[in-house]
Amino acid sequence: MGEAEEIKTLFTWEAPSRPFRKKDRSYYTTLAIIVVLLVLILLLAKEFLLIATILSLAFVSYVLAFVPPHRIKYRLSTQGVTIGEDFYFWHFLDSFWFKEKEGYKVIHVQTRFRFPAQLMLVLEKVDEEKIKKIMSRFLPFFEKPYKSWMEKWSESLQKNFPLENIHR
Repeated sequence: MGEAEEIKTLFTWEAPSRPFRKKDRSYYTTLAIIVVLLVLILLLAKEFLLIATILSLAFVSYVLAFVPPHRIKYRLSTQGVTIGEDFYFWHFLDSFWFKEKEGYKVIHVQTRFRFPAQLMLVLEKVDEEKIKKIMSRFLPFFEKPYKSWMEKWSESLQKNFPLENIHR
């Protein structure tokens, strides 16, 4: 019977817990207008539970857009991935790919769980190729990941109906 493999840290870095870009005034204004219109329509239909749901979603959107994320440590080891205080074994993870979000490079890791279905590891001043090389030892890498119809729909919605004026 062989000995268990020694647990080794392969790479660590510190970065924000989620991609974040400070939103401008147009984002908050557009969000408020959409919420007010939906609430007025739902008031006429007497859908009070739906109004409460929309108001709570608007509040969460506001908080996520306004409050910057805290910094956490990310760690890749021979056993798995650590994100802050949470640890995931490699055999519970399925595949990974890179994406750009809010000006940050992000590693998306598909899991075999129902929740969380995907992990997001934010890269900040980190060698992407080095991480790709390490993670490829344990998981398959996808250049272009499969997108569900919901992801395609939400991306086209964001592109065609942006909540803020982005002048770049």
